[in-house]
Amino acid sequence: MTTAYVDLQALRRNYQRLQDRTYDRCKLMAVVKADGYGHGMLAVAGALQDVGADWFGVGTVAEGRRLRLHGITGRIVVLLAGCNAEVSELALYKLEPVVSDGVQLAYLLSQVPEELAIHLKVDCGMGRLGFDPQEVVGVCRKLASFPLVLASLMAHFPVADTDIALSLEQEGVFRQVIKDVRGLGLTPMVHMANSAAFLSGIAFLDMVRLGLALYGYAPGEQVAGAEKVVLEPVMRVTSRVLQVKAVPAGTGISYGLSQKTERDSILAVIDIGYADGFPRALSGCGKVIVGGEFAKVIGRVCMNMTVVDVTDIDLVKCGDEVVVLGRQGEKQISATDIATWAGTINYEILCTLGNLNPREYV
Repeated sequence: MTTAYVDLQALRRNYQRLQDRTYDRCKLMAVVKADGYGHGMLAVAGALQDVGADWFGVGTVAEGRRLRLHGITGRIVVLLAGCNAEVSELALYKLEPVVSDGVQLAYLLSQVPEELAIHLKVDCGMGRLGFDPQEVVGVCRKLASFPLVLASLMAHFPVADTDIALSLEQEGVFRQVIKDVRGLGLTPMVHMANSAAFLSGIAFLDMVRLGLALYGYAPGEQVAGAEKVVLEPVMRVTSRVLQVKAVPAGTGISYGLSQKTERDSILAVIDIGYADGFPRALSGCGKVIVGGEFAKVIGRVCMNMTVVDVTDIDLVKCGDEVVVLGRQGEKQISATDIATWAGTINYEILCTLGNLNPREYV
């Protein structure tokens, strides 16, 4: 009974508002990995292509192949191609791998049968994937004698949502790499900005890679500049009441009886649990909306069920809609709210709620 509703019109509006905030020559890559952050990669990419999106970021070759087979004609960048990517599939489906180290590069050089566009990733402070900035010029010289086309240089921000000063330093490192590579006579595209950097107005360069912002959220509540762009949450998740029951004060609730009612109470058992992406960390602290009012989780979240206190909400009955994410009446719960209660991030909430439940598109 739990369903994730995805509003493709809201998605399109977000894309157009974000595109409007770039300058003319700055492109926008729509990041649709992780099945579109839980929103459904195929539907998301198709909707965005309808409004002009022509760059897409995926996690794997398999994701890129699915996009091609479902009519996506734009450029598809495989962000996690790895050193064992099937080169024949990269060529067949015109997928462009991100190359992050010498092992991966050597593999491609030994396998590539024809001209292949690649994107060279530089680690400017993320501490994750990417070449050391000092290696990049040597790598670019090496590429000159092979059928690999350097489509772009790219880097990634680790703290653009929390530390603008450090992010500007890291952008400076990347700009020096760009200068050095252009000194070789090469002019690849360059891009570094993620959603946080974009909303903060830094590192637009030739392209921005937007994921979370497309789906209606800023990466953090304190991202500078986030208020300048109106973003609409694209996903709404609802469940249903399975049972309503009256219990006396002192009744233990759910596994471990970790919480007891403090008064005579009316409880509603709802059809969602941690197997459906509703975090177990919401035990005793999360909220849902029933009958237009907030109802607090009581006791531990179970695998497929959760108990909420509806004592102060009138006429709750079996079958009533329960809003887990989104709006009902005047009340609203965002992915950021859920993440705050659960001690995680809104990215994770969208991915789990969207990928673990049936989706309907509106």
